[in-house]
Amino acid sequence: MSIEQLYNTTNRSIPTLQFPELLFVEDKLHVVLSKADGLIQQTCVSLLQSGGKRIRPLLTLYSGMCFAPLNPPMIQAAVASELIHMASLIHDDVIDESSTRRGKPTVNALYGDHAAILTGDYLFAEAFNILSTQQLLSSMTYLVEAIQAMCEGEVNQANEQFSSSISMQHYFHRITKKTGMLLAACCQSGAILSGVVSEELIQMREYGINIGYAYQITDDILDISGDAESLGKPVGTDLINGNLTLPFLYLMDNPIYGTWLIEIMKTRKITRQGIQSIKEALVSSGCIDQAYATATKCISKAKASLDKIPRSPYRTTLVNLADSILLRTT
Repeated sequence: MSIEQLYNTTNRSIPTLQFPELLFVEDKLHVVLSKADGLIQQTCVSLLQSGGKRIRPLLTLYSGMCFAPLNPPMIQAAVASELIHMASLIHDDVIDESSTRRGKPTVNALYGDHAAILTGDYLFAEAFNILSTQQLLSSMTYLVEAIQAMCEGEVNQANEQFSSSISMQHYFHRITKKTGMLLAACCQSGAILSGVVSEELIQMREYGINIGYAYQITDDILDISGDAESLGKPVGTDLINGNLTLPFLYLMDNPIYGTWLIEIMKTRKITRQGIQSIKEALVSSGCIDQAYATATKCISKAKASLDKIPRSPYRTTLVNLADSILLRTT
């Protein structure tokens, strides 16, 4: 499986053949989640079996291996990063009232919001149990900051639904909190466990932040231009929920379509026909291409931040991973 197939695989399998180090992470995830009791174990295991790309563990491991051989603390930190990610997905699905993810029913759809929220809380607790018992305090610091940022980003987004006054600067501030900070934390977490100094940590943070930007922007694009089967969820979810993402911000600045879109957002109710009309406007105006070009610039910045990192297969993987974000279909 190539790095591109990491994003284009149809069965969403874990990419452990191409990245065998992820086998250690996968094994530990199964051990951690199988010790839960009752319904929480059932929900955790079903979520684990639903697949995922394991990008955050991969970033943690390979950021560390750019500077030193793989060690047990890197693996533990990688496991914690994936547990945090899984917890945030469950909570996001509750907030968004999502019924499917990766083409399968969400935890809240299967077991209700109450069970879903508690399952997410359990995963957060397990992540910090690992970080504390293994005394990975430096990694914990990065990950705690990322979780705080994610919560702030989600609350701010919910408070700004259907708002037409969101600036480009505000959008990037939001996606830094929602996506960039956790990816940056994974990169810094792995790197610091290899024993590197501050300059390398800054470079790895820049890499993580910028691939986070690109990841979120491509996610924004796919939400309106992808297809439900590939995405594993309905198209247009952001728009229905009133979350103005980068393609829509560009459309609001468009002299032909801007006022029209603002008037639609004022209704606070987007129909399926409305989604289709807005999608056609995004295509004809070039706003989707504009958003994609912005993601491409972010990837260029991410790769540039790795220029001073020692050459190795692991750095090459991080460069290829950045490029592959632009090829996403899911």
